[in-house]
Amino acid sequence: MVHPKLENDPVQRQGQVGVITSADLVKDEIYVGFGNSPLGLYSTDALLVLKPHHVLYADILTHIKEMDTPDFKTLMEITILQEKNSVNYLRDAMELATTNERTLAYSTVSLQDKLGLVREENREQQHTTGITR
Repeated sequence: MVHPKLENDPVQRQGQVGVITSADLVKDEIYVGFGNSPLGLYSTDALLVLKPHHVLYADILTHIKEMDTPDFKTLMEITILQEKNSVNYLRDAMELATTNERTLAYSTVSLQDKLGLVREENREQQHTTGITR
């Protein structure tokens, strides 16, 4: 999914679910298709993916007392869809994640974080400041 708050998106697909068609991680270039529309070019930090099922489920149980009932139900439905392990169900789960900002925050991570990548400008900053992930 393209991050809903992405400010500069030439193909205007903020918040939409697409399919990664190709990637060059060295250049941090991810091409995403949206049906018959033009491909979008994104960096890994501009895309969101679902947390792994077991991580999301554990987070839900850990933070259950902090959640509204509708958010809890939506997040549980996302985990159920993830268990079905089908592209169509995963798309449905990702679309459910966009129900509101809370469910989006609980259920997704950036593709950059999922892949454990550090962008080049972050590497340079970490090198000069001594900060590491």
